[in-house]
Parts: sequence; C-alpha cells; structure tokens
Amino acid sequence: MSNMQSHLKSQLDLALSPEHCEVSNESSQHSGPASESHFKIVVVSSSFDEMKLIDRHRFINKLFTEELQHIHALAMHTYTPQEWQKRQIAPNSPECSSKK
Repeated sequence: MSNMQSHLKSQLDLALSPEHCEVSNESSQHSGPASESHFKIVVVSSSFDEMKLIDRHRFINKLFTEELQHIHALAMHTYTPQEWQKRQIAPNSPECSSKK
C-alpha cells in the first residue's frame, strides 16, 4: 500500500468509522510518471444516511483539501449501509484514454 493510499484510508477511517472502506491506487492505469496521482475510494458509512450524494462528495473533498492539491484524480463511491447491501460492488473506473 502506497503512502498516500494508506493516508487516505486512515483519514476515512477516522472521519467516518466506515463499515466498509477501500482505497485503490489506480495511478498505474494512467499515463505519466506519477505513482500516486489517481485514487478510487469506496466508502460505506452510516454517517451518509442523511446526506445527499453531492454532500457526501463535498464532505470527502473537504476532508482531503490538502491532499487534493497533490492528487490528479479521486474517484468517489460513497454509500449508506442500505445502499451497499443492495449493490455490494462499486463500478470499475474507466480506462484511461491515453493508455489505449
């Protein structure tokens, strides 16, 4: 697990006490030399129960204000426990157009 990947995971754990949390470093799927530039998070938390999707993403953006100055892309998949129970999997990230 990369340093940034580990950092993102620990911050999500502290802020949301999630029932499920995945942080994937997808940098190798994209062009360029950066090894910690593209991340995908899947977070399931009851903290999201009363939040609209846009507010969940705003929460994550605010949580990672500093980190997003160094990360090129952060794919966010935020679910309530009930939503996750129905879904059980997040969508795959699209293939990078410059890697085709």
